[in-house]
Amino acid sequence: MRALGTRLVFSLFVALLAACGPGCGSRDETPVADADSTLVYVPKSGQGPTARITLCRRVSQKSGRRLGVSRVFTLGEQADVEACVDVENALALGSRELMFHLAWLGPGEDEFFTKRVDITPTDSVMTISSSISIPVGKREPGEYALKVYLFRELIAQKRFLLLSPEGQTPTAETASTTPEAAPD
Repeated sequence: MRALGTRLVFSLFVALLAACGPGCGSRDETPVADADSTLVYVPKSGQGPTARITLCRRVSQKSGRRLGVSRVFTLGEQADVEACVDVENALALGSRELMFHLAWLGPGEDEFFTKRVDITPTDSVMTISSSISIPVGKREPGEYALKVYLFRELIAQKRFLLLSPEGQTPTAETASTTPEAAPD
C-alpha cells in the first residue's frame, strides 16, 4: 500500500513538472514592438491582459495629461521619470485580482526598484503608475528599462536613456545603443 502511495505522489510530481516545464508560459517568448516602442509579450491564446508603457516627465494633476513624453531624459536635481502603464483587456482572466510588478532596471540590467500593484475587477482605472527620481549622483547616465510583470510573467518592457546634464552617456558604445533594442 505504501508503494502505491509513493508511486501516486511521484506521478503527480512528474505531471506537475511537465505542466510547468520550459515553453509552457502563457505568452510568446518573442516580443512585438508597439508603435510607441513598448515591447509587448502577447498572450499565446490571443486573449489576456496586455500593457502599454508611456514614459514622461510628469502627469498633470489637473488634466491627467502626460507631459514630456519621451524615451530620452536628462539627469537633474528635481528630475523624475514617470511611467504610466495602461492595462488592456484586464477582465480577460475573469473576476480574479491581477498582481503586477513594475521593475526598474539600470545599466547592466540591475534591478534597483520594484513596485507591486494589485488590480481588482471593480477598479475603474486601469492605469498603473510608478516613478523614479533621476538626480545627478544618484543615477548614472546610460540605458535603463522598465519591465512589467503579471503574476511574475513578463508582459511588457520599455527601454530608455538617461543623459548627463551635458547631454552625454558615459561611453560611445552606450550612446550608440538604441532604446528599442530587443531584450536579452
